[in-house]
Amino acid sequence: MKFVVGAVDDLPPGASTIVYPDKVKSGIGVFNVNGEFYALKNTCPHMGGPLCKGHVRGTSEAALPADGLPETHWVRDGEVVSCPWHHWEFEIKTGRTIFKSNQKVRSYPVSIESPEELERLKAGVETVPVSIEGAAVVLEI
Repeated sequence: MKFVVGAVDDLPPGASTIVYPDKVKSGIGVFNVNGEFYALKNTCPHMGGPLCKGHVRGTSEAALPADGLPETHWVRDGEVVSCPWHHWEFEIKTGRTIFKSNQKVRSYPVSIESPEELERLKAGVETVPVSIEGAAVVLEI
């Protein structure tokens, strides 16, 4: 099943939105990370929080340089979503946790469809009202 999220221009780099297709009651977060689109289920595997309502940011990474003094660095800015309940961090591109864990958020394929392809697909696509002037972001559920 495909779900039309909206026009590509309506979700610029760094932006995200949550959509609610019938098959996914908790919603699906759609993210534009540096011009690439990714989608994650809006449910944190830790305690069921609304993951995609959390902050999109980077994360800190520890390093031990040659002088032996530990350092932390801010890395991957705009590539991590942090659950608003307990601040678990997940990689938007893969749904994996930033820390070592077997926990993972379900991800969904996202494609960019031309206006012509979108018209062809409309018969089998659940849609929401959008104005399409260019290509559209389409979520595969």
